[in-house]
Amino acid sequence: NVNIPTITNLQRESYNNGTFELFGRHWKARLSPRLGVSHPITENQMLFFSYGHFNKLPRPQFVYAKLMPQAANSTFQRYGNPDLNFETTISYELGIRNQLTENDVLTITAYYKDIFDYVTSRRIQNQNPRLLGGSFTTYINGDYARSRGLEIEYKKRIGDWFTGVVSSTYSVVTGKSSSAEQAALVDRGLSAERITEDFMPWDRPLQINATANFIVQKNKPLFDIEGLDNINAYIRFFYQSGMRYTAQIPVIDPSTGKQQVLDNGRPAYRTDEQNPLGAIGQNWWWVELNLQKTFMWSGSRVTFSFEVINLFDNKNSTIINPITGRSYEFGDPTSLGLNDPKYPDLQSPLSPYPFNPARYLTRRTLRFGVSAGF
Repeated sequence: NVNIPTITNLQRESYNNGTFELFGRHWKARLSPRLGVSHPITENQMLFFSYGHFNKLPRPQFVYAKLMPQAANSTFQRYGNPDLNFETTISYELGIRNQLTENDVLTITAYYKDIFDYVTSRRIQNQNPRLLGGSFTTYINGDYARSRGLEIEYKKRIGDWFTGVVSSTYSVVTGKSSSAEQAALVDRGLSAERITEDFMPWDRPLQINATANFIVQKNKPLFDIEGLDNINAYIRFFYQSGMRYTAQIPVIDPSTGKQQVLDNGRPAYRTDEQNPLGAIGQNWWWVELNLQKTFMWSGSRVTFSFEVINLFDNKNSTIINPITGRSYEFGDPTSLGLNDPKYPDLQSPLSPYPFNPARYLTRRTLRFGVSAGF
């Protein structure tokens, strides 16, 4: 539609040059080559390498939002861009697998991911007289991120009754911006623009995962106790670095060198703008347990199961208090954006206290089940 003022002539030209026509339509396409190579070094060692391109379509609202002529006179908002390209990840992986014994395997893998053409928002100047204010905010392919890391995995087998895996990953993810809306906040003066790479919100540097599976086979009862056979026990331990966040630090009174205090006695804090997402919150960890017992009943195979998630009822923080690095608990200091129950804001009675139950992952959960096969 040539009457849409939020699509500039430059965008139209770029779209026509960057697409091809087929069946009367304009199309965009990108090749996604994949390559995997494995090569034995010795009888018990193997070197492997993989390379691949992975593409992701931009969200529909980034492409189509408000593409109507009458939408041009709306208040501040973001308009879709039909000329957006795929978000693309180029992944490299190099590793070595060692069979230490018949029952032990050690694998070491290094990887690198280059992610580019992330969708971001930009303010566009347009001289079209039908456009309110002569400028608007739209989406473009402009940001990027990089992920690199090392993974170590050890597998162990003992006879026909035990298998176990321990894996650990260390990674770093940095990039230009963390969301498509960040640049729009810069345009509105709500965020500072940075030219350096910062940590991404999903960067979780350290991850450890350990699983063990115990099998008591049929007709081989445990401790020779009748009935303690045909049992499967699975246990998993998971540990992960906490969520990244931008810390808030005390506001220091230059005249006294002490932290400033508001009129109601509440300590004052400010956002550490120099280190966006530079802090890591409280680490996550939990234990899962699953027990299964199978037996035959009236010609049917019946399995009873008992599962416990987060066995030790650990509190894993998902909504981070930027002062403490963990979820809020009564008595913790809070930023000015929260209604602190120790210093309640009586002028805003509808502002909730920070006791949202979703500030933690699922607590201890027990599940019982039964299945039958005929």
